[in-house]
Amino acid sequence: MNGSVGNMAGNGASIPPMPTGDGAQADNWVMPALMRHYRIIVALILRTAQTRFGHTSVGYLWALIEPIAHVAVMSVVYWAINRQDPVGGNVLLFFVTGVLPFFLFQKTALHVGAALRSNQMLLRFPLVHALDIVTSWGLLEGVTWLAVSVMILGGMVVGEYAPVPEYPMECVGAVILIFTMGMGVGLINAVLGKMWRSWVMLYPIITRPLYHFSAIFFFIDRVPVDLRRWLLWNPMLHGVALFRAGYLSDYDTIYMSPLYLSQWAIGSVVVGLCLQRFMRKRIISA
Repeated sequence: MNGSVGNMAGNGASIPPMPTGDGAQADNWVMPALMRHYRIIVALILRTAQTRFGHTSVGYLWALIEPIAHVAVMSVVYWAINRQDPVGGNVLLFFVTGVLPFFLFQKTALHVGAALRSNQMLLRFPLVHALDIVTSWGLLEGVTWLAVSVMILGGMVVGEYAPVPEYPMECVGAVILIFTMGMGVGLINAVLGKMWRSWVMLYPIITRPLYHFSAIFFFIDRVPVDLRRWLLWNPMLHGVALFRAGYLSDYDTIYMSPLYLSQWAIGSVVVGLCLQRFMRKRIISA
């Protein structure tokens, strides 16, 4: 990465002067700046992918095996205890459409949250900003999730274990909101992790119950009213429900609020950007 940044600087990627004239001069300043950030983010994505997944295919395989393992274990448990199918007759598809969106949020929030602490030395380069690092880690996680989801759901469709999505644009909307919320929460974690080292260990512990409370393995409408009232405060429950409603034709629930999920997604990003802005000097020096 050092070489990548050095090459960028050597090829004339220094910060251009601020525009002082008309719109054409402003465009001449904006486009080089955008291209500089684009090149930096791409270089960071390649560097992070090599670091995380290594030079072998084992790292990439684990990204595929992990969600499949979760689905397989819960499917065996349901079969062993003879539980009633949550919705329709396809337990496997019901679990897959719960695990995949949850993993998108969980993995994005965790990996983006570790981005700044794992790249402290890069923050000392004038051309590399904290948001470049955070964005690159988030995009890598999003692309990885998309590839894994296409392989799993595509394989199920080809093998006739699942139909194609009933409302694909609804699934896309759910993915965008969940990913945005993961980026926002991850940015908050990244800043807090730099300010308070214990937060890196506390966050996974605090959020671990979300796996059980996000309606991944149960139908929210069948939960007792008193418990359901508390579960509905969880935004990921609404994200899972929105993704399922777009995929499954027979999934129908009144306990789903895209507006509530949107508020969480936008709010987390705004809070994360504000924290990063106010703490930017401490982030570099911490």
